[in-house]
Amino acid sequence: MTEDFVLDDKYVIPKDESVNFMAADMDWDPKVWEDPMGFQPERFLNDHDRDFDITGSREIKMMPFGAGRRICTGFGLAMLHLEYFVANLVWNFKWKAVDGDEVDLTEKQKLPL
Repeated sequence: MTEDFVLDDKYVIPKDESVNFMAADMDWDPKVWEDPMGFQPERFLNDHDRDFDITGSREIKMMPFGAGRRICTGFGLAMLHLEYFVANLVWNFKWKAVDGDEVDLTEKQKLPL
């Protein structure tokens, strides 16, 4: 901090002190997430009912690998392993639609992030 700071009229953070926080606690905040401890991967799908920004350009709701200069050095390796894992799933299994459903292969004008 470059100057004394009072947070919520309760906490005084003196000048030249550093502030640390638990990034994992952000993922468990019930004010941000509905049922934060529940396994709900669909909460990260970007559709009309949800407004989740995984890029962090508007807000940061989660930081599984950290952020900025101190981002986890294993992030790149994790992404490579994910791509390898998905490629092997596609290569080794026969994929088909659920009976009664059809796969829509029409092109859509979207920019993937």
